[in-house]
Amino acid sequence: MSKLLIVEESTILCGIFKRLLEQDGGFNFEIVQSYKEAESYLSKYRYEFSVVSRTLPDANHGEVIALLNKHNVSPIVYTANIDEDFIESFESASIVEYILRHRYDNVKYVILRLNQLKANKQRTVLVAHKSEIYRRYLKQNLSLHNFKVLMVESAYEAIQKLEVHKDISLIIVNQDLAQVNGLENIDGIELVRRVRAMKREHLSIIALAEESNSYETSCFLNEGADDYLINQYSRDEFYVRIYKNLKKLG
Repeated sequence: MSKLLIVEESTILCGIFKRLLEQDGGFNFEIVQSYKEAESYLSKYRYEFSVVSRTLPDANHGEVIALLNKHNVSPIVYTANIDEDFIESFESASIVEYILRHRYDNVKYVILRLNQLKANKQRTVLVAHKSEIYRRYLKQNLSLHNFKVLMVESAYEAIQKLEVHKDISLIIVNQDLAQVNGLENIDGIELVRRVRAMKREHLSIIALAEESNSYETSCFLNEGADDYLINQYSRDEFYVRIYKNLKKLG
């Protein structure tokens, strides 16, 4: 059973989490209310998941996030407000997601997301991009949500991966792909066309594009891409698009 640490200062919220997690039954969990308690538990146990409050009585500036990252745990963060400082920390720290804390429904959403993170271990995402730096960036963000990630730089590698890995459920593809000496040049749009010709069921494709409402995005969609992301997208938008397209697969 997956091990979960809740770090939350509110006694009321702790009670709600306890009740919902007991009803869910899918997690072996502990609930603590301070940085010091979290530090003690993390020194003794290894956790796969965590939900934490951004502010705690003995750590008021998100220090608990760094503590969890130190122990190789990427938390879901509960916060009362979202300001520029927090957005900055979200972009730089290893955080799964941040959630506003003032609604009861948001607690239920957290439990839903935790179960999604467990289910993601069975999902494989293929990233096709010429840039190694960009491939690693995408892998880092996908791995935060527990997806298995395969990376390729050319269309030929992508097709080979699809033939071998029947569990690939999502492809993220860029237009500019590496070319293979002696073989026909295949760009991202042509790759999408060939993937759709393979008649693979339960497979979503998200294209990466330079501009919205462009010839490139329309070509991607016409050849069978389900969605696209425009460069300079936020991590928030990235995850929204990922889950939206995976939801269509059931």
